[in-house]
Amino acid sequence: MNSSEIVHGPNLRQAALITVVGYLLGFGVPFVSFYVLPKIFVVNSAAQTSQNILANQGLFVAAIFAMLLNFIGDVLAAWGLYVLLRPVNSSISMLAAWFRVVYATIGIAALLNLVTAYGLLTRPDYLMVFGRGQLDAQVQLAVDSFNFQFAFGLTVFGVYVVILGLLVIKSGYIPTWLGVVLVIDGAGWIIMEAGPYLLPQVNLGFLIVTSFGELLLLAWLIGWGTRLKEPNQDATAPPGSSDTA
Repeated sequence: MNSSEIVHGPNLRQAALITVVGYLLGFGVPFVSFYVLPKIFVVNSAAQTSQNILANQGLFVAAIFAMLLNFIGDVLAAWGLYVLLRPVNSSISMLAAWFRVVYATIGIAALLNLVTAYGLLTRPDYLMVFGRGQLDAQVQLAVDSFNFQFAFGLTVFGVYVVILGLLVIKSGYIPTWLGVVLVIDGAGWIIMEAGPYLLPQVNLGFLIVTSFGELLLLAWLIGWGTRLKEPNQDATAPPGSSDTA
């Protein structure tokens, strides 16, 4: 590794590849969100939810680790996209990356509720201390806390996607239309997840149709992003930098 790589880190192609890997780490989440959790969690039935977790322990643990991989991928994608969009505006790109890291942190904190639920049900001493009814209630509280906290974290994710979209629009080397789609995507997440607090009587679930912007970004990164050429070094070098010591 030469001194240039140490100072400047990944180039644009490498950043695109890092981002792709980060996104791919989250590909188990749709299966978890649309199959595993609906199969296990039963609304308004704490006892049935507990029974389902016990009957599907392997699936439940796999879901927890799939979500953890997703949040690790978020941090990786935040780094890759920061490098990818650093030539546009280094400070704003860093701000966007931090929003995604904060979202991942909230997500991991929310995920710990599912770890707690699993521990409550698989340790016999808790059943002796709480009794079946109270134990089921504790598990339901942990499950609900995960749902509430994760949904709240998605508002932060929405802010991140809006900033990301604005950077893409300004970039000149990523299609402008993709940036517009990302801004709409992020706004959709913010409105949809903040809606229950601000507009509790309004069903905003239809806004899920706006949430596919990052899939388009991933497709672009795979098809074209990994072939990006580095900008002119003189134009992107920090003021006062030089090739000589």
